[in-house]
Amino acid sequence: MKKILLIGLLTFLPFLSFSQNKIGILAGVNGSTLSDGILESFGIHSNSFSLHFGAVYELDFTEKIAFRPKLIYSQQGDREDFYDNIKYQTSYINIPLNFKFFNKPYILAGPQIGFLLETEKREFDFGDLKSLDYGLNLGIGIDIKDFFVELNLYQGFNELIAVKYEQTNPFRDIDIKATNTVVQLSFGYNFEL
Repeated sequence: MKKILLIGLLTFLPFLSFSQNKIGILAGVNGSTLSDGILESFGIHSNSFSLHFGAVYELDFTEKIAFRPKLIYSQQGDREDFYDNIKYQTSYINIPLNFKFFNKPYILAGPQIGFLLETEKREFDFGDLKSLDYGLNLGIGIDIKDFFVELNLYQGFNELIAVKYEQTNPFRDIDIKATNTVVQLSFGYNFEL
């Protein structure tokens, strides 16, 4: 945990030293699941909601382009069933390395890396998840004075776990290669530096 926080802090320090931009805090809700491939088998159920919170920094390149990295603690995984049996609730430290385009509203896009902190396995144990997650983060947002609201979609590319279900009919075996899929609604506040 200490190593992960140190990596996150070292990511932000170079940007803080030479810029007069914004730093902010954020919190919100997640809808998350372990999906089978890119955006497949994704569904947000009433029990799949969880929380996230963290910090954001914004470094302006031009009037319409900025680098907007974040450091976020995020509860993820399935709060409901994925193929009826994989029920892993996870916690991550995520570092989205987004670029912000335009101003009101704005578009976010960039890679994200995540470090698994904790896994709670319920009912069946299909093995351990990989501790490193990476993928693509896309989003939209709007600034309202010093406040902001963002809607982000994250799709992991790293296969976290593979599970094979053998059916009685040999042509109906199911191979699941689970990746993280997360929709986040964030509310935040920016401080001018």
